[in-house]
Amino acid sequence: MTDKDLYFEIPEERPSAPPVPVVETPPPAAAPPAPEPEPARAPPAARPLPPSAAPAPARERNRRLTLALAALGAVLVVAIIAVLTFSVTIGPSTNATSYPYTVTYDVVFPNAIPVQVGNIAIVAIPYPDRVSLSVDKVPYDIPLGEKRQITAKHATVTLLGLPLLSFDFTLEVEYRGMTGNDASFGLAVRTSDQIPKFMIDRLLPRDVQARPA
Repeated sequence: MTDKDLYFEIPEERPSAPPVPVVETPPPAAAPPAPEPEPARAPPAARPLPPSAAPAPARERNRRLTLALAALGAVLVVAIIAVLTFSVTIGPSTNATSYPYTVTYDVVFPNAIPVQVGNIAIVAIPYPDRVSLSVDKVPYDIPLGEKRQITAKHATVTLLGLPLLSFDFTLEVEYRGMTGNDASFGLAVRTSDQIPKFMIDRLLPRDVQARPA
């Protein structure tokens, strides 16, 4: 083996290319978590307004209602007192010249029992063909079907103790026969002035059966 055979060429070292820097890509940022929904809150309860803060129209309505109720109560009290103090006083007639106003009734007087028409005491004792009357102890004998004036008086109506009306009146009766054991009459109340009927009704006693004719 020769030196030539042992000779070989050592390759020349070349500088290597600089290394390519590796850029690390950061991982994508995670999306922020969605906010949790707040729990629903109940609306605050309405607080009643204090009495002093009530709306003006409501206060005015309440005031008017109170005044109306007070006025109604006063009227009722006066009406009750008026009814309790209403009275008719009968006295001697003033000899009125005429009695143009008439209210008529169908009445039944109990047999032989005194009744009061105003303060006039009347006792009727009936018979089939006539009736015997006592009017303030003045006797009358009235045949069946006959009309007779039995008294003339003066009446004064008072209310709350004060004179309200004053008038003359007469009582005229027509005997109509017996109803059972009692005496049936047509009764006419004739007055010198026009008087409300409910006042004339007060002349008739409660124990006499009477109805407008």
